[in-house]
Amino acid sequence: MYKRLAAIPATLLALSLTMFSCGSYVSQGMVSLKSPDGRIELNFELKAMPEPYMQGENMYYKVMRDGKDLLRESPLGMNFSGYKAALGDMLIMGLNQTSGVDDFDTPFSKQSHVRLEYNEVTVTLREKSIPAKTFDLIFRAYNEGLAFRYHFPEQEPKISIPSAKHSGFITDFILVDEYTGYYFAQDVDVNCMFTTPLPPHQYESHYAGIKLSQITRDSTAALPMLIRVPEGPALCIAQAELVDYPAFYLTGARNIENAFNTMLVPLPGEKEVKGIGKVPFSTPWRVIMIADNAGKLIESNLILALSSPQKLEDISWIKPGKASWDWWSGKVVGKSRGRVQAGGFETSTYVHYIDFAREAGLQYCLIDAGWYGGDQNPDEDITSPVLSVDMEYLARYADSLGVKLILWLNWENVSKQIDAAFPLYEKWGIAGVKIDYMNRDDQEMVAFYQTVVEKAAQHHLLVDFHGAYPPTGMRRAWPNLITREGVLGLEYNKWSDWASPEHDVTIPYTRMLVGPMDYTPGAINNSTRKSFNPRNIDPMSQGTRCHQLAMFVVYESPLTVLADSPDNYRGEKGLDFIKVVPTVWDETRFLAGEVSQYIVLARKSGDKWYLGAMTNWDPREVEVPLDFLGSGNWKAKVWADGVKIDKNPSDVDVLQLEVNSGAPLAIKMGPGGGFAAVLEQAQ
Repeated sequence: MYKRLAAIPATLLALSLTMFSCGSYVSQGMVSLKSPDGRIELNFELKAMPEPYMQGENMYYKVMRDGKDLLRESPLGMNFSGYKAALGDMLIMGLNQTSGVDDFDTPFSKQSHVRLEYNEVTVTLREKSIPAKTFDLIFRAYNEGLAFRYHFPEQEPKISIPSAKHSGFITDFILVDEYTGYYFAQDVDVNCMFTTPLPPHQYESHYAGIKLSQITRDSTAALPMLIRVPEGPALCIAQAELVDYPAFYLTGARNIENAFNTMLVPLPGEKEVKGIGKVPFSTPWRVIMIADNAGKLIESNLILALSSPQKLEDISWIKPGKASWDWWSGKVVGKSRGRVQAGGFETSTYVHYIDFAREAGLQYCLIDAGWYGGDQNPDEDITSPVLSVDMEYLARYADSLGVKLILWLNWENVSKQIDAAFPLYEKWGIAGVKIDYMNRDDQEMVAFYQTVVEKAAQHHLLVDFHGAYPPTGMRRAWPNLITREGVLGLEYNKWSDWASPEHDVTIPYTRMLVGPMDYTPGAINNSTRKSFNPRNIDPMSQGTRCHQLAMFVVYESPLTVLADSPDNYRGEKGLDFIKVVPTVWDETRFLAGEVSQYIVLARKSGDKWYLGAMTNWDPREVEVPLDFLGSGNWKAKVWADGVKIDKNPSDVDVLQLEVNSGAPLAIKMGPGGGFAAVLEQAQ
């Protein structure tokens, strides 16, 4: 349904009351939009607010759920160099209301199909002053949350003033600031990653738990950000459809309680300039996911729904799966009498990892840094392996075993040689690339990501971004973007204790809310809290073997890279689970958990359900409801922490159970423990 209202001066708007069946209305100068189920409401209006808000009449939005305020009046606005900031002193020129459904398949995700209804209103605004900018604010409300974006169309000035510095409309522009705010109605619990205000932004740190009232103007927090309202819902602030625009961060608002303001990343070498471009253009969606609790946010598909539809006609060549990997273990190729043998950058080393991929039924072998030279030298040649590595032979050998290769690359090398390298890799039979060390999310780097996935698709290459910013939905348009890092992963156990069980049960509620994360699970050298010791060769994980196994279910990643060396896996309990667990899913259910304490997820693939449970350093017993199974009896194969877990964290009990939806499943986990299971209907 569409309804267009022509130019509406604020004085007339204040007198009107117009209702629309798509969930929006205008009343007392306010534009309101509701979610299809009516629980979420967003109000937009032009109004003056008391100090310490901005002076004069400006643009504000407000968010409620079930009639209770989540966000009080929060500012909106943009600023371009040489133009008056688009903040207020506006006329509402028109409203356009519509309803729709995002309905699409997601073959490489946590859910095979997405169907989300929404209501939308576009508010067209024009500045009262001359010269004047015209732009749209697009608001969209789903049952799962809401989103909004700014859109600047081609400007058609009604008046031309030759003597003015600008003719009254934007063609080329220099973006200076965005004034989007998130002003909460009360103090809330926040889980976010604090970072420096300027690049490099690595997104590899902890998601600290803190009160919003403790965050200052000097704090810079990265997205996604988890918000929990006392006795209320959970929210996640994120961004979607980040294209040719800088990423944004949040800082505490000056002199305003419980409030965030937006900070855009500047272009390299700049301080004020955040972006350049031409009209028409749209900002990314500013997303607020909303659910009854933090765990239910894991089920949300809002980021994908707000992203561009698939651009590839043929995706048959895109294959999810698991990979062996040489880097984490330190290229370990054997163990004898307690001594570890590490390989070098040699063909024989990579053959060892290819052979294991075949043995374990893995689809890929990831060959990491060093195969073409120094990993941080921007002048290395990524079309020429070192003399000790015969890459063409390795590609042929792997293919003969039903295994494909993925190659690590430094992004600077890629930026210089992409047009030569990607066609060559396709010729060799390489399946994908892992591109690393970007550590930026300014407008130029965002454009680099776009170039990579497009050119990779032309040559049938999967892409795994490391040293990356978190997902913003690009994988919907370009599903060859199979996974990415943007997370503190298992690699940190090589030099620190940061990848702890507490961290492991925090990131599903934070980083994973926006998409896949290449954590690289599956370590076999497991340790207690007391026995853990960081080391570079043959490293350890923190917590139990089952804690690592559960990651294959809990963590979303269509390409899952196994961390450990072949010799550590061979003959060990748990490898049988790793062999059979899928990496993409038809359905995902949050069953139980608390942020930073524990999590239990169920994921369905075909006619089987897979359960994964993880706890922090606290031992835990949980009764998990199985009502999602439906009718009938089910048999469960279980990998659980063993009875000797306190002294031997690698102890695993493998059990066969009979279960049904009428009774909960009792899960017992040791310190840093876990649980994994495969459920199928009994015949």
